[in-house]
Amino acid sequence: ERERPIAGAAPSPTACSTPSEACAQRAYHLPTMDSQSVADVHGVPETPSMIARPSDASDARTPRSKLGYEEGDEVWTPSEAYGYRRCTIVSMNGSDSFLVECRDDENPAQGGQYSVRPAEVKPYYDYGPEKTWADNTEMVHLDDANILHNIRRRYYQDEIYTYTANVLLAVNPYKSIPGLYTPEKIAEYRGRSPGMLPPHPYAIADTAYRQQLREKDKKNQALVISGESGAGKTETAKHTMQYLTQVSRTDAAHGGRIQERIINSNPILESFGNASTVRNSNSSRFGKYNEMYFDAVGSLMCAGIKTYLLESSRVVHQQPGERNFHVFYEMLAGLDPDDLDQLQLENCHPYKLLYADGSQPLEQDSPQMMREREKFSELRRAMATFVSHEEQMEFWEVIAALIHLGEVEFVDLTDGQGEQPLGTPTPRTAAASPGAGGSPTNAPDTDVQPKVEVHEDSQDALDQAADLLDISRLSLEQALKFKEMRIPGRPVILSPRSQAQAMRTLQSIIKILYKRLFDEIVRKINESSAGRSDTAPSERFNSIGTLDIYGFERLQTNSFEQLCINLANERLQQFFIEEVLEAEQRVYAEEGLDIPKVKLPDNRPVVNSIESIMVILDEHSLRSRKGLVRENEADNRFCEHVHRDHIRDPRNNSGPVVPLRVSKSAARAGNAMRLHDGFQIRHYAGDVSYTTKGWIEKNSDALVPEVEALLCDTKKNLTSRLSEPNNVNVASTNNSVSQKYLGNLSHLLATLQKCHVHYIRCFNPNDKREPGNFLQKYVLEQVKNCGTEELVKIMHYGYPNRCMLGELRQRFTEMLPPDFARYRDREFMLGLMLAFEIDESQWTIGTRRLFLKAGQLRVLENMRDVGSMASKEIIKRIRMQFARRKVRSVAKMIAIAAWWPKHVRKQRRTNFLRRLRQSLFVFVRLHRWLRKARTSLYGKQPTPPHLKKDFKANMHTGYGGRQDGTSRLVCRGFPKSFVALNLYEEPEYPSFLKRDINMRSPIEDNVLRIWQHDTTENVFLHNGSEVLVARLSPKVLSQAQGHLDDVRRLDVAESSQALPLDDVPHVDWHIPVVTIMCQHRMDKQMFASCDENNDITVWRWHGTDASDPSKIAFRMIGAYVGLGPEEQVLGMCFLSQNVVPRRITDQQGTVLVILRTNPNNKNWLFMQVISIYQGSHYTELIKTVPIHTAQIAAAAADEDLEIHFFEASHTERVLMIGGRHILKFYTVDTRQEGDKSIISLEPVLDVVQEFAEVRDASFTTCLSLPPPTPSIGMLDWVVIGDDAGRLLGWKFNSDDHGNITLDESMSGKFRSNLHTPGVRIRSLIGIYGSSADSHYRHVQNSGLSYSLFLNKVAMEERCFHSLADDGKLLVWRMRKEGWKSSPESQLPTMESAQVARADEASMPQAALSGQNVACHASRLVPNILLLCDQRTESFGFYDRRPEGRESRAGGA
Repeated sequence: ERERPIAGAAPSPTACSTPSEACAQRAYHLPTMDSQSVADVHGVPETPSMIARPSDASDARTPRSKLGYEEGDEVWTPSEAYGYRRCTIVSMNGSDSFLVECRDDENPAQGGQYSVRPAEVKPYYDYGPEKTWADNTEMVHLDDANILHNIRRRYYQDEIYTYTANVLLAVNPYKSIPGLYTPEKIAEYRGRSPGMLPPHPYAIADTAYRQQLREKDKKNQALVISGESGAGKTETAKHTMQYLTQVSRTDAAHGGRIQERIINSNPILESFGNASTVRNSNSSRFGKYNEMYFDAVGSLMCAGIKTYLLESSRVVHQQPGERNFHVFYEMLAGLDPDDLDQLQLENCHPYKLLYADGSQPLEQDSPQMMREREKFSELRRAMATFVSHEEQMEFWEVIAALIHLGEVEFVDLTDGQGEQPLGTPTPRTAAASPGAGGSPTNAPDTDVQPKVEVHEDSQDALDQAADLLDISRLSLEQALKFKEMRIPGRPVILSPRSQAQAMRTLQSIIKILYKRLFDEIVRKINESSAGRSDTAPSERFNSIGTLDIYGFERLQTNSFEQLCINLANERLQQFFIEEVLEAEQRVYAEEGLDIPKVKLPDNRPVVNSIESIMVILDEHSLRSRKGLVRENEADNRFCEHVHRDHIRDPRNNSGPVVPLRVSKSAARAGNAMRLHDGFQIRHYAGDVSYTTKGWIEKNSDALVPEVEALLCDTKKNLTSRLSEPNNVNVASTNNSVSQKYLGNLSHLLATLQKCHVHYIRCFNPNDKREPGNFLQKYVLEQVKNCGTEELVKIMHYGYPNRCMLGELRQRFTEMLPPDFARYRDREFMLGLMLAFEIDESQWTIGTRRLFLKAGQLRVLENMRDVGSMASKEIIKRIRMQFARRKVRSVAKMIAIAAWWPKHVRKQRRTNFLRRLRQSLFVFVRLHRWLRKARTSLYGKQPTPPHLKKDFKANMHTGYGGRQDGTSRLVCRGFPKSFVALNLYEEPEYPSFLKRDINMRSPIEDNVLRIWQHDTTENVFLHNGSEVLVARLSPKVLSQAQGHLDDVRRLDVAESSQALPLDDVPHVDWHIPVVTIMCQHRMDKQMFASCDENNDITVWRWHGTDASDPSKIAFRMIGAYVGLGPEEQVLGMCFLSQNVVPRRITDQQGTVLVILRTNPNNKNWLFMQVISIYQGSHYTELIKTVPIHTAQIAAAAADEDLEIHFFEASHTERVLMIGGRHILKFYTVDTRQEGDKSIISLEPVLDVVQEFAEVRDASFTTCLSLPPPTPSIGMLDWVVIGDDAGRLLGWKFNSDDHGNITLDESMSGKFRSNLHTPGVRIRSLIGIYGSSADSHYRHVQNSGLSYSLFLNKVAMEERCFHSLADDGKLLVWRMRKEGWKSSPESQLPTMESAQVARADEASMPQAALSGQNVACHASRLVPNILLLCDQRTESFGFYDRRPEGRESRAGGA
């Protein structure tokens, strides 16, 4: 509806339309000129949009600052039918509501009074009945209502183009507008800046052309033309390309050829890639990026086209009211009868591929038939530029073959019994398979009965298609009826297809062949347009690209193609927001301008969700292609996966992906979609419901291998080029359409990011494709969704035009006297704006740019063109102003220079006193707390003993049993050793890198070798009362007399230091006895220790520095002090995040399991699960461990009940408790109690109770390995050693419900045990490799740094070592027949002359008969075993490599 003028409306306040007249009389030596004379200077006729644009913007300052409303004001109010309606405020109820009256002259019934909220009201400003704005940023009020009103008025005036700053808005008129795209119009816009002429795509194209010539870095340009389907994007793209071909400085002959190819490519791409839809009769069903390459002087040299996602499914299926691609209808209408007979086609036959919805073919000589013939003639003329007449005929033959294939139907041979299961396929020889290298079979295989046959009425169509493609008809039929499954080394297996499968296979062949045909014609166009150079055009020339991408689609039924199309629009919308809107606000911030920020929409959650859905689709497509899921279930499985990952709570629809809206009435009628038939995505342009039926098939871009082989063997050139030989023998490769599309889309956006982008936004005025019909509500949704409103707000508060100061100075340098050349660029442009008295509200100067409101740049250009000069009086006044400003600046600098030293001294003194007060406060409080703690622990005057170098009197055979004799239960574990990286001596890892850390550019071996050589590792020995630590340096070990060095004693309680052995601590310094120590399995730098007071500390190891012994060696993470003195800790182990509730890991908590005594009942033990945090701890669970008859009897016989180990398995799902007469296994799991996840411990097996032959054994050591053999359900493999020299293996499985069970059939004693019977197994040693460079490949493949990898590296699963008290070292390897041992070596004796002793009494000797009391494998140097020798009282090492065993054994 046209907007009618309001009777009696007040005249516009912009009465002074040309304030430049007054400016000219005051400031210029220029005769007075009116607006008509200014237009005549440029030879441009006067238009209403050109008259006094800058003055209108400047005079509108007062209305823009109006904040309130009054009765009688005209406003815009929301309307369901029109978007917004103009109303008059009748009364105002405070700030709660307005009573407004709406008038509708054409439909009075729609008028009347109603109440609205003030927040919904938008201000209206009356510019007059016909006044419009060529640039939306010049309007008084900038909001969606006024933008819509301006665009609507211009549309009815046939002004279909409007600027919004530097973005062009275009409304499709659905009619021809005379004189809008003529050669004269091209000449008119050539070389003119935007804003000097009415808005037009020619102005945008000319700006891009001139910028790629003018910019110093010769940056490429891109025109992004976007909008919904039917908005006119394709026509706009053709006009911009036509303009660029006309204005380029190309010689006549060469330019004519290039222009001819560019122009002729359009009808070809339209015929093969466009189709008629419900909204657009010429809708592009693919995306294209046209690149035109120009040399340094602007000559058009060559061109190219990139295409994206052809909607190939349209070939076999069209929605109601839509048609197939144009080329099918044009070919049938335009080919002469002889050619049609040759192709065996009829131009009036209702082919199923073209008229599937029941529509009828065109009648002979009808107007539409004549138009199709004209289009086909134009198509043939255009194709003659790129292909010969013979090649054209091959194209028509392929298209005709597709039409014939569309006529093929199948008959179900299952007698109505439904599709039978595949059953056991019957093999046949590969030579009988078509396309397998032998001759195709001439008759069906009698061993395999088909489920379908080609209908007898379709036999001729199949013959004709095979003949046109020059392939075997029988082989093609065989591929449709049977599926070949190929297994290397085995005969080919035939599987009969069902009727639905045969039809899907046929449709897949049609779709893929047409897509490859389209790609072939694009390749022909690019080859002809690219020129004759060996190098790519992008390396030689600059380019201007025109992106014509499909518009946002929301159809009645939306499928995979619509998701891809809408993803492209989402990505381009996000690109527009980031590259234009956010960049605009960043420029204001960088230039120091105080411009209000506008909240911008964020499309990234939607984009990430769609890309995740496509990843899920690829996963299910690959599963379907490999036959891991039934074809009729593949789409449902995919949709269920999407719901599971993206719609976790269907009731909370706050995410970008929500469930389908199922209508209750439709559900009762039985014709509604089910919940898992699709999903809904909240796009920026509105919610769209997608149905996922057929997505698995649409996502496959692979042709049936048998048909691929037939195409490869054809004699026709074009048909052979449509084949892909690499896919003939590939049956399980996932040729994913989605991944190719995502890759192309990312490449497109990467291309755009390298360009200077210009935007053209196209709008569809109505959904009926009618001229002169502007549906306001329909257009309003498009205006909101494309970001126009946000852009207008930014430009309204900001400045649409900005220019570099240096460029402006060069352009306007003659408008000021020559002596202004001594000023800097900023002062020069400031003087220019002041000299010509440009309204200061219309411009501002940043640090590098001049910012102008809309229209002001044209004012400067007009004054420059007419030779304006500033008056002498104004120049004199400006010079005085600059001089005064300079004097004030100098005075300020002198004052600052005098004030600054005083200020600095004052600040330093203030900061020093503040820090001193803080330090003194902390110091005093710490000493108070320390004094209270010592008094509480030791009495009034604590007198802790001095440390002694001789610890023999304090050494125990275990981890510190009770000395008062009240408990018969003690922990008799052997001394233990650990290893961890020395982080203080780790080199800077990035300094050794030559490329980024990723799998595609791996780190070279020599870089890893240097890092390994310069890094050191710490070796720990816990001997039951203290912790000793030594340093392992590969650099030192590589020497002839290599050894471990820098042995220290660890102070776990007081100083957190590693003290040299000869240091005597302070008299008040007491190092408690460390009774228990354990290491984290997943984080090798984390340890826990328990002292004699049952205080448990969790700490992280940093390392030792040989040059600074006082450096802190570790940092405490947390502590647990909840145990009483009557309790005794027998063992500890960590649990990692694999089995820990998420609530603990989210709070950076650590879980520790403690095995302790029960003070109230000596026949029970407790396992206590503790979560430790920084400064707090919490008991998660206490589990009782019963002591059975055998253990009680042993205690009654005055034998201590010893606990030798308490450890977690490799997966930490199993806990092992072992010792004298004790071997128990417990499972670790998490379960839900209400809304809280808790840890549970349950017994699995009590070995001593179940197996009588080991009831009297003492289990001494334990090792848990990853599963050594791939087995379904296998969880852990645990090896136990005892005092009789036996090794026992225990296999734990996990069922489908997560329950852990012991596999007794695979558990028991190791048979090939070469250890001496009766000699105790001292250590079971897991290894991390067999050579020094074992980890290199893993580090290169994982992309982690070496240190991170070593911190989490797992033991080898198929190899370990066992060490007995007699020094015999065995290596165990998993063979096919099981674990087999072989003697590694008899460990050499380290003579005292060859080693430096750590301490005369650092090793326990009383009850330990073996020489090596602890052993551990190095992770830094995997071929090294680290030993703790009690006889020589030293740390040692042993090189396991055969060539190093004689010379590489040594100690420290």
